[in-house]
Amino acid sequence: MSHGAAQPLASRLSYAQCWEDWRVLCDALEVGPGDRVLSVASAGCNSMALALRGAEVVGIDLSPPQIALCELKLAGAFLSYERFLALLGLAPGAPLEVYAELEPRLSPSSQSFWQAHPQLLVQGLLGAGRFEHYLATFTRRVLPLIHRRAAIRGLIDAKSPEDQRAWYDLHWSTWRWRGLFRVFFSRWVMARLGRSPEQFAQVQGAVADRILTRCDQVLGGQALDANPYVQWILEGAWRSIEHTHPYLTRQGHAGLAQAAERISWVQSSLEAHLPSCPPGHYTAFNLSNIGEYLPTPVWESLYAGLLEAAAPGARIATWNLFVPRACPPALADRVQRHPARSAALLAQDRVPFYGAFVLETVR
Repeated sequence: MSHGAAQPLASRLSYAQCWEDWRVLCDALEVGPGDRVLSVASAGCNSMALALRGAEVVGIDLSPPQIALCELKLAGAFLSYERFLALLGLAPGAPLEVYAELEPRLSPSSQSFWQAHPQLLVQGLLGAGRFEHYLATFTRRVLPLIHRRAAIRGLIDAKSPEDQRAWYDLHWSTWRWRGLFRVFFSRWVMARLGRSPEQFAQVQGAVADRILTRCDQVLGGQALDANPYVQWILEGAWRSIEHTHPYLTRQGHAGLAQAAERISWVQSSLEAHLPSCPPGHYTAFNLSNIGEYLPTPVWESLYAGLLEAAAPGARIATWNLFVPRACPPALADRVQRHPARSAALLAQDRVPFYGAFVLETVR
């Protein structure tokens, strides 16, 4: 990835959690035993979800800190469930002691990263990313200026969709909510606290209203009592681990040691990795929203390389946040678009950020 966003993305831990809905991804890609998936690694959550479905997964990321996080999470499969939760900061324990037990399972580069950043383990691993720090600022400093805890509970604990929509319209979507939301999720604030200016290089126009529109759809129209993404944003924690990512549940952790045999983490860009793949190798792709960081010619070149590495019938999942990205027009005859299915999956997406989800199938 030779664009301007590559340097900040490669040099830091941007995400400690995946902020793309794993249910949408798994429903879209429909993977199982025999599938070979190339998945943007990010924080590893969704790559592990795909592996727990039986697929072989290559989790790829250009960021050494992200790969270090993925390696550590996967190494936790060989701990007891209680010690695994302690490592992640989700249960009482000594995360540095647990890490010391797992360190021999990590690559030298990942060992070096964690040795240099022990505070990330002590402070709570799942809140350690730059984006999670940004959301924590919203939860702890901005949201209390807008709503009291009773209002948050009233929204999340609504007894019916009708009650939730009424609560959102009457009590939540106030001028204060809309105004402070637009400030905190503006391009200027987000670029300095949650992302980086380089990540907005391809973005045109204001961004806060786009996220606010999506928040209206999710907060006012989806059940929130089992929505881990909204709960983390509004309350700073999950109400039930069993309603979070598959690898965090007791059952998921029990299957993770076997799934670990099907996961490999690769520190590389997609542009560098794809030419090394045999033609037709992958049957599914999780592209997250990386396309929005790429200039259009780079995206077109990347997509052409992806198609060379894709088997006939391979499914491609892409999220769009601020920049529309899908199969380039010049390659449109090589894929089948699924606009109705994509729209239906977006309607089910529990993450209140993304403006579009794109599902495509290689012809």
